[in-house]
Amino acid sequence: MIATLLLCLGCTGCVSPGTIAHHALEAPNRQFNADKALNQFAFVTTNFPVERVSVGPPPAALELMVIEPGDYGAIMVSKITPRHPARKGDTHTNLFTFAFNFSHFPIKPKLETNNIRGTIFLLHGYGLNKELMLPWGMVLAQAGYRAVLVDLRGHGHSTGDRIYFGGVERTDMVQCLDALEQRQVCTGPVGVLGVSYGAVIALQWAAVDSRVQCVTAISPYSDPGAGMEEYLKTYEPSLPLKTDQKAAGIVAHQLAAEWPDLTTESAVRGLKQPVFFVRGGRDELCSREDLSRLQAAAPKGSEVIEVPIANHLVAGMCISQLEGPVANWFDLHLAR
Repeated sequence: MIATLLLCLGCTGCVSPGTIAHHALEAPNRQFNADKALNQFAFVTTNFPVERVSVGPPPAALELMVIEPGDYGAIMVSKITPRHPARKGDTHTNLFTFAFNFSHFPIKPKLETNNIRGTIFLLHGYGLNKELMLPWGMVLAQAGYRAVLVDLRGHGHSTGDRIYFGGVERTDMVQCLDALEQRQVCTGPVGVLGVSYGAVIALQWAAVDSRVQCVTAISPYSDPGAGMEEYLKTYEPSLPLKTDQKAAGIVAHQLAAEWPDLTTESAVRGLKQPVFFVRGGRDELCSREDLSRLQAAAPKGSEVIEVPIANHLVAGMCISQLEGPVANWFDLHLAR
């Protein structure tokens, strides 16, 4: 849940809870075009092959980008530094910066290898797209893994009229892995890393698919209704609290009528695989208490770490702080 919900609505000002709820469930890529922020890595993505996989019901086609392992010369630096408020009322006391470059061009691995350590699927946040997972794709490809970046249903270049907060998407991912195995694109052990909305879908997928051997979940919210309410309260403060609560309640009620088990804890209790949980120290949607409950419900060997100062919007992009622990986690838990 990183994309601004009112950007999806395409308006500002007074909106009803029902309208907010309707747009929260409608496919984000049907509501607005990806802006420059979502396409900032487009100069790189043309270097990698794309697959399309039909899933459903309801029918949809997912677009995937495949990055083979190798040394791409990718250099990524993320920092969170103190800043002085620019004006009265400015409450932002820290600045997040991210730099991404390559030591050589064209962008292809210096050393290709057939010794693939496994395949790791990368799942983006709400309203975003697979291209924004490219930094993680580089981290894991350079660590020896094949990375598969997925446009989830209703996002990026994938199709689908609406989204289901995991109710359908977990089955989409099962079908996606089936297809890639049949095409021999995916071989060896399988893991998944997701951020926010993608983290929750990663956990739900792993709970129903024993082929997924381990999960890294960055900033998972506790359930769709609670996540949406906290998002609106934090990032859309102009909306009345009652509007936030009513909109979130409508979404939660509609989803629960179709899938009563969409809480993140329900998914975690169904896992046999260990989970590496990550949250930002100031994560508004993934509280320390929520993550402690998830860790208690998770299989033995699961771990939790925090990225100091990071909020929900930037926790998943703190590559400098997380690349070592995440790569080590997959090295330890993906059996070859």
